Amino acid sequence: MAQFTTNNHLIYVVDDDTAIARLVSVNLTARGYRVKEFDRGLQAIAGLKIDDPDLVIMDLTMPDLDGLEVTRQIRQVSQVPILILSVLDETASKLTALDLGAEDYLTKPFRIEELLARTRTILRRTAPATKEDSLQSTWDYRSGELFVDLNGLRIVSHDSVIQLTPREWALLRVFIKYAGQVVAPRTLLKEAWGSDYGDEGDYVRTYVNRLRRKIEPEPRQSRYLLLERGLGYRLVEAT
Repeated sequence: MAQFTTNNHLIYVVDDDTAIARLVSVNLTARGYRVKEFDRGLQAIAGLKIDDPDLVIMDLTMPDLDGLEVTRQIRQVSQVPILILSVLDETASKLTALDLGAEDYLTKPFRIEELLARTRTILRRTAPATKEDSLQSTWDYRSGELFVDLNGLRIVSHDSVIQLTPREWALLRVFIKYAGQVVAPRTLLKEAWGSDYGDEGDYVRTYVNRLRRKIEPEPRQSRYLLLERGLGYRLVEAT
């Protein structure tokens, strides 16, 4: 029998479909995660006053508040990663969820192996920096008035301290890795999202726009994160 180890991650499963919630919870628990189930969005929001979960896995359609509104309210008080599960497969729903701050979107029905893989990817990407890493923090990237410290998760842009979500950090890390080079959307997806991704071009456009709104002094006239039409995006070389 396969053995699974726990790293004590706490995951919220929010879904009024009891069968789906139990399927997800049982498989997560079997792999060593701590799980709390909720069948209402308001319950999950209230739980954040007590817990500090590492991930929220949530359905879009629920009786009290839909998942989009729950995502919006969670983002007012927490940066916990959110993985949306939904029967809605249209692009508009996905982009709205991402714009509101969700980290990922998986369409029902899904394979439990894919859900578990995306869970592992999100948790690896959002693991906090160690104390040793923080003590060694320096500016990993600087261009003009933009300063980025990857270990300390610090960004200063034109004298303003910027807050990023875990997914935005993942994308920025890839851009800094290839600073000065054009990076294709497929490369961004695979390195920032994981090897299971490659065709979700809408994700890249959404998150690039979110990054621009945060790090650019004038997002409509980008000076740091540039579009190279037909090729991809380029973060200007560090100076």
